[in-house]
Amino acid sequence: MSYAQQIADRLAPLRKASMAVLLVFLVISVFVIPFFTVRSSLVSRLVQDLLLSLILLAGMITASERPKAFPPISLLAFVAIIVRWASWLFPADLTQTIREETTLVAVALISAAVGVNVFGPGKVTADRINGAVVLYILMGLIWAKAYQLLSIFVPNAFHGATLSQDSNNPATWVYFSFVTLSTAGYGDILPLVPQARSLTNLEELIGQLYPAIVLARLVSLHLAGGDSDTNKS
Repeated sequence: MSYAQQIADRLAPLRKASMAVLLVFLVISVFVIPFFTVRSSLVSRLVQDLLLSLILLAGMITASERPKAFPPISLLAFVAIIVRWASWLFPADLTQTIREETTLVAVALISAAVGVNVFGPGKVTADRINGAVVLYILMGLIWAKAYQLLSIFVPNAFHGATLSQDSNNPATWVYFSFVTLSTAGYGDILPLVPQARSLTNLEELIGQLYPAIVLARLVSLHLAGGDSDTNKS
């Protein structure tokens, strides 16, 4: 038995509730914390970093169900957490890019592992349904990190009245990402360069297709489970 498999076996009791816990952390981070904290404050950054660390840890435990994917996901999750907290010791301008890059890669790998759980074979369970919601929110976070990085690498990639003060605030990009993912499109933040427009177009397309694909997959799994139960009886 490999070392990774031994760790995965030890995390098995935690894995049973990890998807629900991950969903709770995501909801608090995306929808609750921005409502109660002051933008660009140290308290807001501290709470966001703490919650993001918990999200990465919960995602790592969720991914432990996949022994082959667990080592790289756990490694990148720990690297992202260490980089995020070590950045408190250095000026934000020097560490922001690597903070967001490592987080983006770690969240993307966790999303892939959650996607396998959601769309893979098996019965429709509460864990699978929670995973479908988790995956949707994680996609919003992935695009939020991508938008933030693009705004760093390509100045003036986006235009908006609030960006002059809040362009470094992750909550600003989370807001823009979910507005785009849900295709609400308020127009207060606009993509100007081709790269930004391509990212927003892709997120809008996924936002349209994902609910239909997930619903179709859950219905097909439910019907397949019902047919198998009927055949057994």
